[in-house]
Amino acid sequence: MICLQPPKMFGKKYPSDYTGDGPILHLRISSNDQNIDLPKELLAQKLTFIRANIYKDTTTGADYQGSVFVDLDFFNGFEVNSNLSDNFLIVPIKKAEEIQTYQFEQEFNAEAVKQSFNCKVFYYDPTSGSFIKAPFKEGTSVAGRIIHMDLFFQVASLWDYTSY
Repeated sequence: MICLQPPKMFGKKYPSDYTGDGPILHLRISSNDQNIDLPKELLAQKLTFIRANIYKDTTTGADYQGSVFVDLDFFNGFEVNSNLSDNFLIVPIKKAEEIQTYQFEQEFNAEAVKQSFNCKVFYYDPTSGSFIKAPFKEGTSVAGRIIHMDLFFQVASLWDYTSY
């Protein structure tokens, strides 16, 4: 499920904190390797990561070591500089909470979001020192796994004013 929503629906932690500066790009991720199709491409512009919602099963199972790393194809390689990741968006995750919401204000400049792109989700395994695909719900096996994640980005505009 992918939607572009008006800014009044999502935003800061409290309604009074939200300035309504632009429309919202919403990405629902339900697999650790997912192709995403949007209704339209978004031209290069300011892109602000504002919220992540994680829905997961709370029974004993997958341990994500405190965070998941989201690899979005539209990140071009210069957004995140970390000794752990290769330009991944880092989202915290708790082991024992079914519904988790995290507020952010991470601004990325000049991001063009193509109409179709790929998204991968990993966690870091400190024992092996490598990234492993994060386990998501598969069929009836859900123990401790992510059911889905919702990522929200504020964008400057949904329209291409140069084509009018």
